[in-house]
Amino acid sequence: EYYAAFGAVIFGLVDCVDEEAGRYRGLDPLKAYIQTGRGERLGELADEPLVASKAQLDAFRNDYRLPHFEAATFTQGQVVQGVIGLDGGSTSSKAVLVDYETGDILYKAYTLSGGNPIQDTKEILREIRDHVQGFGATLECRGFGATGYAAAVLEESVKADVNIVETVAHMMSAIRYVPEADVVCDIGGQDIKVLFLSESKNGGRDVKDFRLSNQCSAGNGMLLQAMADQFGVALQDYADTAFQADLAPRFSYGCAVFLDADRVNFQKEGFTAPQMLAGLAKVLPKNIWQYVAQVPRLAEHGSVFVLQGGTQRNLAAVKAQVDYIRKRVPEGRIVVHPHCGEAGAIGAAMETRRVVRRRGSSTFIGMEAAINLHYTTLNDDSTTCHFCPNECSRTFIDTTTPSGQTSRYISGFSCEKGTVESTEALKILNKKRGVIRKQYPNLVEYEAKHAFEHFFEPDPTPRAGSPKDDILVKKLPLMRIARKALRRGFQRSMADLSQVKIGIPRVMNIYTVAPFFRTYFEVLGIPKRNIIFSSPTSEEMWIEGGRYGSIDPCYPSKVIQAHVHELLFHKHTDEKRREGPLDYIYFPCMSNMPTWVTNTIDNWSCPIVAGSPNVVKAAFTKETDFFAAAGIEWIDDAISFAEPHLLKRRLFDVWGHRLGVTEDESDWAVAQGFQALKAFDDRMQDKGKAILEQMERENRIAILMTGRPYHSDPGLNHGIPEEFQVL
Repeated sequence: EYYAAFGAVIFGLVDCVDEEAGRYRGLDPLKAYIQTGRGERLGELADEPLVASKAQLDAFRNDYRLPHFEAATFTQGQVVQGVIGLDGGSTSSKAVLVDYETGDILYKAYTLSGGNPIQDTKEILREIRDHVQGFGATLECRGFGATGYAAAVLEESVKADVNIVETVAHMMSAIRYVPEADVVCDIGGQDIKVLFLSESKNGGRDVKDFRLSNQCSAGNGMLLQAMADQFGVALQDYADTAFQADLAPRFSYGCAVFLDADRVNFQKEGFTAPQMLAGLAKVLPKNIWQYVAQVPRLAEHGSVFVLQGGTQRNLAAVKAQVDYIRKRVPEGRIVVHPHCGEAGAIGAAMETRRVVRRRGSSTFIGMEAAINLHYTTLNDDSTTCHFCPNECSRTFIDTTTPSGQTSRYISGFSCEKGTVESTEALKILNKKRGVIRKQYPNLVEYEAKHAFEHFFEPDPTPRAGSPKDDILVKKLPLMRIARKALRRGFQRSMADLSQVKIGIPRVMNIYTVAPFFRTYFEVLGIPKRNIIFSSPTSEEMWIEGGRYGSIDPCYPSKVIQAHVHELLFHKHTDEKRREGPLDYIYFPCMSNMPTWVTNTIDNWSCPIVAGSPNVVKAAFTKETDFFAAAGIEWIDDAISFAEPHLLKRRLFDVWGHRLGVTEDESDWAVAQGFQALKAFDDRMQDKGKAILEQMERENRIAILMTGRPYHSDPGLNHGIPEEFQVL
């Protein structure tokens, strides 16, 4: 175990420049370096401390110390009418008992999560009841509401009056104490919620926008706790320890993994535990606002900031956030929620109180029934969902009240199919969803299907010899060009294209221009049944066909290869010959797209999107030329919809000799393709206008989906529009 130390001694002896270089000089020089020399050197690499003086620290503590909470006391025989709000988190559960009439907090309860939300709830309700009964009083629970991870199971098992979304719960809690709040920053143990508020129609506050993070630990309380544990500092002593530092190392904001790497390097440099903890506190707001929430300009969102969440009990974290916000919003007002750790529970209680008072009754099964609730959980092969390829491992939670009422809650599923247990129940569920969907139009779904269908009836192609206006272009000496208007006969070919079949992958910007290409080929003489688009993206398609090499981190680009695979190995090889065999697969490189957006410098496609046809071709020809083996020609010419005349020339250059059509026929087909695009856009706008008028007439809500063209693909939008329909 002393091997490395022995090697250091040998190195010191061998590496001596002179006899004095390796001589032991005692501990005094080392002590002097630790006390003064190291600080001078590290000061050049470090930031200012959290506090510059004791007076500044005292002033800060006076402004931001959390008020001491005294639980309410009761008299013998008193009937306490209250409402309970519970925030069931992944690491802990918090609950508050508030007065039914005033909304004032009477009692706060906290428990670490045991991994079972029902058991956690039973224990926390028992604590609240015992507190009231300890004074000889009786608790009459007028309502119960929940938020957080446990809310859904409690809504079913104890018939909670409210299952409120966490963002709304935290907003309601913040404005209860700071009615004029503009921004709410809630930092929990494992997640961060930043809410941006605006004035509502009734003069209150509504959530205008929000940022959430529950995947990255770069800015939450667990990061600070983990770092404190590494230095042997109790979490409750974090702030006192960090305030002792005379400087703070500059941590790089970002991923917690890199922060830990900085910690190791700073320890090597000689920074002390207080200095390291101070540095970590100072990087916290950067991680919150710049890395997680990505809000670099705070002043745009208001001037009243509310800090809440359990992490705000750490005054070192609060000091860092106050300094960060005040530097960017000098006139801002920064308030720490007086019950920062229980903010979610308070919001749930406030909403429950509002709902119960308006409704006049509660659905809650009652305190005693909830405390004595019997439950069983089952998670084995029999609970696995087989209704989709996800094969979710579900948990069945069965509850029974003392009065014999039973209910089952199913957790662990990723889609609504997991909420049922049998095929018959799934059929009933799908039928109900279908009825609901018919009542609410889905333009995203309509556009995704309609864009690839035959819907436009083009004008007949002119007969051979029909009058056609044209321009005769002649090159002259000295780089001059002469143009002369003329009228000539329309040139027709004798090409028979009734057996030609063209495959087109249903991907990327094809979702925008599919009506153009379908009409172009139909006008040239290819039957509409012979224009073959690949199927919409599905998981099965990707698993089978996404194996030809990675194209790009962008999944919509990667999935192109699965569509080409389907055209090659399914459409082309169709035994019934209804779709195959294909003669061509056409996927052009499109640099500029048609758009309704005006006053732009240009309308370029993403380089990945524009170049993906070339990359896909390489994937299918690198080792084996699958196109040649199948007898199919792959065509990926470069075109631009920004220059119609050049587009006509490019399409004729590509398809003129392949299909045996004349330039006049190709140009006419291009013109008809643009008309088809306009007809498609007009139809979509008419339908959209009709929906908006209906919404206004019936005072209903419409959801606008903005995105790239290929987000209409159900395999890329994850069926989210359909889920909105059945809400």
